[in-house]
Amino acid sequence: MGEGTHQHEFGHETCCIEIDKVVGEVRPTLIAPNVWSLLTNHKPGIGGGKLPNRMLMYLVKNAAGKKTLVVLNGVAPDLEADEPFGAIRRLAAEQDATVGYIFNPGPEHHIALPHYARAFPDARVMVAAGRIQRENPELCGMHNVELMAPGDAVPELASQGFHVHIWEGWMETPLINRIQFRWGAKLGTTEPTMFWHEESGTLLNGGHNWFYWGDKVAFPWIARKIFKMKKGEVTWSPSHYKVFDEARCQESARRVVDWKFHTLLDLHSPEDIFLRDIAYERVATLCQPLIDGDWESLPFGRGELGIPEGTFTGGSWKTYR
Repeated sequence: MGEGTHQHEFGHETCCIEIDKVVGEVRPTLIAPNVWSLLTNHKPGIGGGKLPNRMLMYLVKNAAGKKTLVVLNGVAPDLEADEPFGAIRRLAAEQDATVGYIFNPGPEHHIALPHYARAFPDARVMVAAGRIQRENPELCGMHNVELMAPGDAVPELASQGFHVHIWEGWMETPLINRIQFRWGAKLGTTEPTMFWHEESGTLLNGGHNWFYWGDKVAFPWIARKIFKMKKGEVTWSPSHYKVFDEARCQESARRVVDWKFHTLLDLHSPEDIFLRDIAYERVATLCQPLIDGDWESLPFGRGELGIPEGTFTGGSWKTYR
């Protein structure tokens, strides 16, 4: 496919939850083999606007044939309507699967996770060790919440073709993470998490180190201004992160480039916008300067880590949902 963006052949996404209120049928859309998307809008707390935010669900199967549904990115729920919890249960029942894992994909996406941990007490709720421990100790103390170590974080899922990789060496910057999400908070580590589903050939960049918006859809001026996004391009965010450990960032980039994917999913791209066929080429090109250590060509800065690892950073999350 020339540009790599088109309406996929599986199904059409429609927004079903608008800033934690159900506005339509809450039913996941099949977007790739054994991958479903549930598209919502959320309010990230900057500029007063809304932004697409999708929850993804993957079906995996172990050597014994047991099916497991893996849920990624718990969107803000409508608790009165019991959604999207009902949608997850219905999909699991349709596929004769258990809800086995619920993953937090990146630094800013853990706010609703306590609701998911309570709704699915038998699921393993997975978050990266580091920032979320500091920001949400109550969540991390729940009985079914587990902390993931860096690297290939969940080997038992990797053996089933679902790979979870925590990107190391980033720290947050004050422009976005302090103003948008965490008023007055100190700098700290971030742990963006990458996901590769072998069966579908999809890669999800769970954190905010890069974005893909598509080449046929206009994006908000605030995103153009702050993130320097370009239509049809995968772009590094110059605003979310800085590098505090170059070697760990380089190793993380190498691991992603070693993966055999052909489609890039983005949590925040508009409906039906995925990068197909040329995704690997774009991501590899993006990562190569980092692998080569060509830091001057990259849009993000470098610096010393602002706080010791494990220190509570405080801050308010009330503006983010």
